[in-house]
Amino acid sequence: MAISIRDPEVSELARELARLRNTNMTEAIGHALRNELKRERDKRPLAERIEKLARRLESEAGPNPRDVTKEELDELWGH
Repeated sequence: MAISIRDPEVSELARELARLRNTNMTEAIGHALRNELKRERDKRPLAERIEKLARRLESEAGPNPRDVTKEELDELWGH
C-alpha cells in the first residue's frame, strides 16, 4: 500500500531527513515512525519516572546516608 504525502511541509521534512541520513524517503519515514512509536510505548507517568530515579539515587547513596547540614547547604550556595 502506497502512502501519499499531501502536506508540503511534511513532504519537505521527509525529504530533508532522507537527505541528512543519505537514504530514501521510505527508509527515513520508516525510521522516524519506529522512533516515535518506541517513544510512545516507553512513556511512563512523571511520578513513576521520579520514583524510579529516587530509588536509584537512594541505592547509590550507600550505607548510612546522612542529612546535609544547613551550613553545608549554605556553603554550596556560596553564603
